Amino acid sequence: MNTTDNAPLLSETVEKVLKQSAIPAALTINECAKVVAMSATSFRRKLAQEETSFKLIQQKYLNELCVRALLTKQDKIDKLAVSLGYSERATFERAFRQKFGLTPHQFRELSIQHSALGYQKDLVAAAKNLTPMPKSCKQLLKEKEQNSLDLEVITNIVNQDPILSARVIGQASKAVYGKTPNGVKEAISRNLGINTVINLAVVYALNDAMAEKVDPLVLLRYTAAFVFAPKLFQKVRQSTQHHAFLQNTLDEQVLAFGLFGVLLLTQEDTSIHQLVCHSVQGIDDISSLNNHLRKSLKVSLFASSSLLLSLWHIDAQVIKQLHHLDQVCQGKAKATTHDDILFLIFNCLYRYATGHTTVEDLVEKAELLNIEGFEEITAEIQFAE
Repeated sequence: MNTTDNAPLLSETVEKVLKQSAIPAALTINECAKVVAMSATSFRRKLAQEETSFKLIQQKYLNELCVRALLTKQDKIDKLAVSLGYSERATFERAFRQKFGLTPHQFRELSIQHSALGYQKDLVAAAKNLTPMPKSCKQLLKEKEQNSLDLEVITNIVNQDPILSARVIGQASKAVYGKTPNGVKEAISRNLGINTVINLAVVYALNDAMAEKVDPLVLLRYTAAFVFAPKLFQKVRQSTQHHAFLQNTLDEQVLAFGLFGVLLLTQEDTSIHQLVCHSVQGIDDISSLNNHLRKSLKVSLFASSSLLLSLWHIDAQVIKQLHHLDQVCQGKAKATTHDDILFLIFNCLYRYATGHTTVEDLVEKAELLNIEGFEEITAEIQFAE
């Protein structure tokens, strides 16, 4: 995607047309093309060049409109239902409740209750009160920072921690990593690799720190998603023409750690637990969730992840990349092809972790990004095993 041109993207213009429409759900691709003075064929081709489509833009806009309108009492629910394409309020309320687990009115009341407050200080306190990172994890990060990690050093560190050692061997024994290893050293050298083991150590450190603070099933699925992130990244990288844009070590860490904020925000002893859980249940797009949390709680998903990573002294480049993605979500920075691929993988991980199993739009996005066989790639994800 070309992000050097200062001219507005067609996708941005489409969003404006949707915003100006009385019933954006009813707007067709031909009508939108006519508004921007283009033929339908040219309209589709231009959007494809921006690695998107009218359907994807409209779907995301309607999903965000749904929750954005419920952050205040300004828009009536009846009017919102019509804007979203429902024939009557009752039909909309049933669909909303099925998706979010409560009615639009209840979601609005919950959102308004928290929207006037800021939770940055509360999140900092919650992050600082987590169980300290295990010694083995600290050692791995220290050696990595000093560029002194080699196979012998990492093997010795892992072997000194029986729990981490068992987890490394257990993960390396999964079919996606090949033949079952004989010991930690072989698990690292042949199956996983040094960077993957460091990522695993950090992920499991968070898992243990959250063990008594987050619903066990939620923790299980997210931890499995974090663990699988590097492998999913490598599969996507091998299937795209844009592999030169992707950075192995940094991107793997961004994807493995980028959703840590979900667990920080869904701790059961926090006042925002209920709102965040219902939001995660109903919102199936990471960018939309990130923006909703920022507007309703004054803190975003990526900012929450960065907070935890900074307290744990994780690579500053990871935090810098998450900040950039946060800026993209807010429309303060234009997304590159590299960003689009990261968001695609984030959404895949997030949906499976939360139980949002629909992937048709992700498959369409993958095709626009020239990623081959993405539907088959997503089918390989089995977190609960």
